[in-house]
Amino acid sequence: MRSHKVIAESCGQLWLRFLKTSPKPCTNDAAEGPDRHLLGLRSYCSVINALLLVLSVWGAAMAAAAPISRDDPESAELSRKRISTAAGSAVVVTANPLASAAALNILREGGTAADALVTAQSVLAVVEPQSSGLAGGSFLLFWDAQQQALNVLDGREVAPQSSRPDDLLSQTGDPLPWREATARLEAIGIPGTVALLWEVHQHHGRLRWERTLQSAIRLARDGFRPSPRLLRSIGLARRIGVQHSQAFQALYLPSGQPPPADQLFQNASLARTLAALAQDGGPSFYRGALARQILREMGVLQESEPEFRGWRPSDLSAYAVLHRQPLCSERFSHRICTMPPPSSGGLALLQTLALLNTSTDLALSGSADPQTWQHLASALTWADADRLYWVHDPIDGDVPTAALLDPSYIASRAEEMQATPAAQPSPGLPPGIDHYPFGRAQQGREQGTTHVTIVDGYGNIASYTSSVETVFGSRHLVAGMVMNNQLTDFAFEPIIGGQAVANRRLPGRRPVSSMAPTLVFQNDQPVLALGSPGGRSIPHLLSRVLLASLVWNEPPKRAVALPHLSSRRLTLVLEKDPPLPWPMPIEDLKTDRQTIRSQRIGSGTALVQRINGRWHGAADPRREGTAVALP
Repeated sequence: MRSHKVIAESCGQLWLRFLKTSPKPCTNDAAEGPDRHLLGLRSYCSVINALLLVLSVWGAAMAAAAPISRDDPESAELSRKRISTAAGSAVVVTANPLASAAALNILREGGTAADALVTAQSVLAVVEPQSSGLAGGSFLLFWDAQQQALNVLDGREVAPQSSRPDDLLSQTGDPLPWREATARLEAIGIPGTVALLWEVHQHHGRLRWERTLQSAIRLARDGFRPSPRLLRSIGLARRIGVQHSQAFQALYLPSGQPPPADQLFQNASLARTLAALAQDGGPSFYRGALARQILREMGVLQESEPEFRGWRPSDLSAYAVLHRQPLCSERFSHRICTMPPPSSGGLALLQTLALLNTSTDLALSGSADPQTWQHLASALTWADADRLYWVHDPIDGDVPTAALLDPSYIASRAEEMQATPAAQPSPGLPPGIDHYPFGRAQQGREQGTTHVTIVDGYGNIASYTSSVETVFGSRHLVAGMVMNNQLTDFAFEPIIGGQAVANRRLPGRRPVSSMAPTLVFQNDQPVLALGSPGGRSIPHLLSRVLLASLVWNEPPKRAVALPHLSSRRLTLVLEKDPPLPWPMPIEDLKTDRQTIRSQRIGSGTALVQRINGRWHGAADPRREGTAVALP
């Protein structure tokens, strides 16, 4: 940055200057100079890195908009190739430069990964509301370095007590169209994100709760310049449908158009909500004045949807974060731990890697080996068949995860996978189960999601995935917050073929999710933390990243940027225009067994890896993520 007058130049001028000068991101060691106070941030270095990222993303917005599929509406940012990396004693990787900078400042003040997580998520609720927020749900893996313990927190949304299994069926008994269902008040689950943040802060934080929310309050109150991805997501929400939400239109589509890119965007209602949370604490969201406001505003929305049976005060007051046991497996000389049910993503991740390891000689494989990619695609499909059938809220009984990961079962499934590669697989019968107890539901969607990975100077680690489900959730706003539509993750049809579906909607249940925050251990110590958005493709994305990191020994920068593939029924989806080119001609991946489709894939991996005693972070270049670090 040459002077403050640069900030006043147009985005086009800034982008051209950026291309001509090609400045390098600074390191934390260089965070000195006369402009250190720029924009009121404490770290001049963090500002430079954030602005460089913003400039590169603005350039992407000047290109033609990337096509968006219904399977992956938050697809990759077109033309964005720069990979944000950082290394040091403490690292933050989030989906937005403002969130990363704010969280790093918390670590600089002596805060823990828990403190920084509260800051990162609260800022993301302001600047990336299309993907996560206070009225969504979250999963967290938190490594407590002092206690040498891995804590698993389930902050998934819960169906209110008024829920019925047929809530998302039409009067004729048919499933509602997906777009219509996402806008219904019945789609909104009791949020869990605030409860999770409060829980982890109370047990693992060092700074005051109110301090961790100050950056988000300031950004919501004073404003920020909306990023290209936020503006593009507003346009996507309009295409999905916003006519039912006047509050959304008033805030995000003033005069019928997205907010101007060159003007500060403010959310005064959200600023007041955040300020109330800072003053009264997390419990106020569920039992205090803020809870009463949420119930009151939900009641107002109910006036336009009288068939909605509403929320009760007890729906909020009874909400509880659940502590679960991690789902772990030994693989590639590491112990991989991830999210258990109601996540199906963790099971699918571990099953995919086990099937791949059984069916492929990975010792001889590399990123340029077409056979490894083909076997990965098959493993994804077979793992999906199991997780989409067997996983449900554990409140209704144990999910047979141990049996589904049993080596003998994996061996038999791998053998069948290799013998019938052209078949659409059915769920298997794991050891100890001799019949299929559930109806087979259709696959669902999850689309508006974010991931945060933080390592602090004390050795604590947070791997955290959060979501409002669809882009901008239900598009309903309450107290300035985007309300989720996570209850569309339940099966719309509760009974199929005379059998109850495992993931059916019932009061007090948590819908199945694909979110899979993950930690990897070697010699009982964490060496890798990662996660990604991506809807039901999350385990597909993370499987490829772990294959690159643990088998191909790719550095974090390449691990997050190598191409992705996804398997959707009998269609093999190959990433179009990946940040790094395919390491082989994609024709080598084609077989006679699958239909091939090429499209952009909107992953957003946030990865931190310990290499030679130092933490290295990398942010997926397909979105606006950034990695920052302390020396």
